[in-house]
Amino acid sequence: MADKPPPQAIKGRGAAGNAEGRFAVTRVQAEDDGWFQDDEPPPNPATTVTGERARSLLRRNDSPDLPFDRSVNAYRGCEHGCFYCFARPSHSYLELSPGLDFETTLFAKNNAVEVLRAELAKPSYRCAPIAMGTNTDPYQPIERRWRITRGIIELLGECRHPFTVLTKNALVERDIDLLAPLAREWLQAHYPERAAHVLSLVRQAREGKDYDHRFGLRQRGSGAWAELVGSRFRLATRKLGYQEWRAVRLDTSKFRPPVEASPQGSLF
Repeated sequence: MADKPPPQAIKGRGAAGNAEGRFAVTRVQAEDDGWFQDDEPPPNPATTVTGERARSLLRRNDSPDLPFDRSVNAYRGCEHGCFYCFARPSHSYLELSPGLDFETTLFAKNNAVEVLRAELAKPSYRCAPIAMGTNTDPYQPIERRWRITRGIIELLGECRHPFTVLTKNALVERDIDLLAPLAREWLQAHYPERAAHVLSLVRQAREGKDYDHRFGLRQRGSGAWAELVGSRFRLATRKLGYQEWRAVRLDTSKFRPPVEASPQGSLF
């Protein structure tokens, strides 16, 4: 029997194989039959999305090291395909692989808003923050077409239900019109006596604006209040023995441009 071929990276994919899930009843082993050439990349599987009808949406946990006890996920599987993702094994419950299947065989809970609405309306339900993005990214690329996450946020906003969003996709900016008002409703709801004061301090560091997008100022601020915060931070870092951060200068003097391969070699 030939040795098992080493895994090859697949362009645009995080996983290089499709190992069986923990509940699989069969095992498949890849063998090199000589059909593909050594320099031929493995085939890139297409991404498929299947709509499914969820029976429930709220998922609960009693983990003592998590700051939330309930979460919702609009999708199963995630296009981002981060190889380190802890959620990959969850695809095993669908008799699919935590490898390529997790990032190519996706499921969209197209009745998510309907189901969540019914769950929140139960007389026994007690409100507590809901975490979004705990198993799959709520703003993975397929959300652009399915818009399930946006529907969930619209519902939570309607109910004035607190929630958090964890994502690595800039698509979240599409829903700023929903998120921004909710983030403002939070300060007023939890610290009404401080809301005006906090916003006033923010504007003092932004020349009277809530946000300053200019490079060099958007992450620093300006004015007396910004200088005071900066001074306190520098004093605290010196007191604790932390070194002030400085840009690392990398050595560029050793760079050599690539040379075209030549059967005659080079004289120099």
